[in-house]
Amino acid sequence: MSRTEVFAYITESPDYRSILGVFAGTFFAELTPEDVAARLAATGIELPVETVAVRLESLRGWGNLEVSASVGAVSTVADYYKRRNRYLITRVGQEVHELVESVLAQVDDVRDVSLGRLDVLAAALDALLRLDVRSTPPAVLADAVRAVFDPHRAFSAEITQFFAAINQWQARFDLDESEFAFFSEVLVGYVGERLESLERKARPIGRLLAELEPLIPIVVARARDGLAARVAEAGLTDVQVRPGQGGALADWENLGSWFRGRPGDPSRVATLGRDAVNAVRTLTQNLTRLSRSGVAGSSRRADYLRLASWLDAAARDRPDELPRLAGAAFGLFGSRHLGGAPGDEDDPVPSVTSWWNAPPAAVPVSLRERGDTTNRGRSAQVADRSVQRAHLLARRRAEEEANAAARAELLAAAAADGALAHGTVMSTSALRALQRLLGPAVAAMGPTGEKGEVEADGMRCIVERRAGEATAVSTPAGTLVLHELGIAVVAADA
Repeated sequence: MSRTEVFAYITESPDYRSILGVFAGTFFAELTPEDVAARLAATGIELPVETVAVRLESLRGWGNLEVSASVGAVSTVADYYKRRNRYLITRVGQEVHELVESVLAQVDDVRDVSLGRLDVLAAALDALLRLDVRSTPPAVLADAVRAVFDPHRAFSAEITQFFAAINQWQARFDLDESEFAFFSEVLVGYVGERLESLERKARPIGRLLAELEPLIPIVVARARDGLAARVAEAGLTDVQVRPGQGGALADWENLGSWFRGRPGDPSRVATLGRDAVNAVRTLTQNLTRLSRSGVAGSSRRADYLRLASWLDAAARDRPDELPRLAGAAFGLFGSRHLGGAPGDEDDPVPSVTSWWNAPPAAVPVSLRERGDTTNRGRSAQVADRSVQRAHLLARRRAEEEANAAARAELLAAAAADGALAHGTVMSTSALRALQRLLGPAVAAMGPTGEKGEVEADGMRCIVERRAGEATAVSTPAGTLVLHELGIAVVAADA
């Protein structure tokens, strides 16, 4: 399984996020499709149990969920499947869900930058310099290293996201009145103050890092505690434990690159400041252009006074013209559905969508503000999705080949008459192919029937009751034992 497949649910139906939200708050509890459907219904999301089961199986295939291994003692096939059909969230599924939800929750937020963390960072570096790194106990030294990197990690995340937002804002032309006021009166001044404070606070941190540089190899070698240190002391090389920040020379090099520049290679703080100044300069130019063209910052008082004089004159001289004048001024006409070709390849809905349900159209600035339909700039290019298409086709072929191999193995494991002998050994994938046939076949047999048969995936499965006999199928993942049942699997055209 590819590590990136755990993110596949993001581009699928919103149901997947809701289902993972149910599991993420359960502290790794085991839930059946019926349990998940009930919890979704309690939150106002109505999904059939069959749909939930399909979604759960897809999440299991991507690695976000796994099937519970605690089946326990069962007496019937129905009891086995009822207990086997329980899911719980994986560790990586939990972390991916929390990461995705935190990013989506803050995508439109403006996050402030707390420069007070730099004061904490400088104090932590000074405290580390005061220690005798050669004799200080490793646990105390590790705490001092964490005190350095914890505020820097939070600060770097905040300032990177803030300046990335500035870079996106610099080309905004669709500003309303509140956004115009925010950019022109608040943001420009705020960025200037923050850059000045950032430069002032970064200089002493750079000096402290330069003083600490000769001692960093000793700090890295001795500052070890926690689980990573215990694993290293035990000499376990197959167990991978990620140490905290500061436990490698690369972490200190990254920290130094933020506050210390070298010839031809400015510090990250200086680079961010330079890029922020360029972005603010571009943003200021755009604000000036928008203000001159009458957007947001221009007053419409004179226009409203002129309209009021027209309405007053019409009320005295020609009252019958008042409705027409008001309709012309405020667009109070009957509803009309005006259609047109989409402007680019990102049109959100097809042209046959009713305007009652369609989102507002994205009207170009030149048409909205100046009534000019002249094309400006370069035409939008159609995105090349050949790589994604080839990836999806390759993944589909791989899945089809794996399913075909599992079916071939299952047919090969059966005897000449198709019967599965007690103690048959097969792979886990072949067992899954058998289970897909076994469930419908047992359902077709019913509680009182003697025989059940089903045909699917090019195979035919026959289940018969056999008193006193049992059929066991062994796989690397475990053994499936069916009491008082005989199974035969043959090709569908046999």
